[in-house]
Amino acid sequence: MPDLPERADIDQLRRQARELLRAAVAGEPEALARLRAVSERHTLASAQLAIAREHGLRSWPALRSAVASRSQSTDWQPRAGAGGPAPPDITLGRWSFGGGGTIEVAEGELTLGILIAGPEGASLEASLAVAEAVASARQSRRWAPELRDVTVTDDQGSTFTVHFESGYADSAQRRRFQVACAVDPVPEGGSRWLDVRGRDASVTRLLRSGLAPVRVGGLSPVLGSPAEQELRDMAWWILRGYLDQDMREGPDLKRRCRDLLARTARLRDGGMVGGASPLLDQFTRLCTALIRQGSPRDLPSGWHSVLNAADRADGPRLHVDIDTAVPPLDGTAVRLNTLASWPGSWDLYLQATPGWWTYSADRQRKRDAMTVYAEDDLGGLYISNFGGSSGRLGYEEVKLTMRPRLAPEARLLTLTFESETEQVTAEIPLAL
Repeated sequence: MPDLPERADIDQLRRQARELLRAAVAGEPEALARLRAVSERHTLASAQLAIAREHGLRSWPALRSAVASRSQSTDWQPRAGAGGPAPPDITLGRWSFGGGGTIEVAEGELTLGILIAGPEGASLEASLAVAEAVASARQSRRWAPELRDVTVTDDQGSTFTVHFESGYADSAQRRRFQVACAVDPVPEGGSRWLDVRGRDASVTRLLRSGLAPVRVGGLSPVLGSPAEQELRDMAWWILRGYLDQDMREGPDLKRRCRDLLARTARLRDGGMVGGASPLLDQFTRLCTALIRQGSPRDLPSGWHSVLNAADRADGPRLHVDIDTAVPPLDGTAVRLNTLASWPGSWDLYLQATPGWWTYSADRQRKRDAMTVYAEDDLGGLYISNFGGSSGRLGYEEVKLTMRPRLAPEARLLTLTFESETEQVTAEIPLAL
């Protein structure tokens, strides 16, 4: 279900997109992050896509359609006993298949990622390298692959169809697309594997993910003062920028460091950070070294791990189901679904009830309901980026992309979910 205000207005959403673009062009960190979640280009189309994704829609046209549909039936609200659809029980969880390779399709080469399935449907993520002949023949930038020659069968003899749902180009030449496909009907969780076939007898196999034994801790207070938490978040904001090679090699990261150093000076002058906290000096050393293009020293081990692994692409390829709920934080309940690791990053899939966003009183601004980060048994730190979401009736499916890549030697991950006042952890073994 799209995450739209009760009386959404498309003109207001257009204004929000234009304001987002202006803020990003002006270099505002929050606006840049929202834009980079969907595209590296500072265009109105990218800003509109960002607004659409933040409201749980895959594209701007889909957002327009949802707003139009909402305006035709603004009085409808699901009510218990009123005959409307009941929210599905997310305790049923989701399951996944992964480990596939590449097949040939009419449009080029399709490299399979992860297939996430649940009672509400199944979606296959993949990367499409567009063939030269197809790229040359395209007549419109709105071109999208059809993938009509893809078929799926499982170990029980069932067959499935694949339909392109959405996608975006992850290169300026539009030669490579990240795509999401619906798989119908939903593959059963009891299937051991799925064979995905393309043209010219090409085939690859997706294997059913194993289930990781997760240990969830109890709720505990967030450590540190609000100022210390702000310093940590600012440091992670700098580290996110460092993980982006284009930002690291251009002027934007230095500009971000200078802006945040000015903020830390105000924290210091206002006495908002306790003298016993080393965070202020550590943050200053981090930013100063990056401005001077030097190597920061005497930082927390997790910060060093991010800097040292920024360009590494030797992460393990693995996929495990988690299927575990964590205690609610400030009214948001989370159920962990699947973890999928790739050479350069790893993804965490989850369900959030009633949704992933919290809104300001006027509902013009929103932020993540909680902060999510991870640490491994080697002292490594992993920072999350919003990777997209899909609204459902009563909850939201969310993908978080974690960087840097998962350390190949790591054997245990500790995820931390943190609200403004409370936090909870979930330990996931990697050596299954």
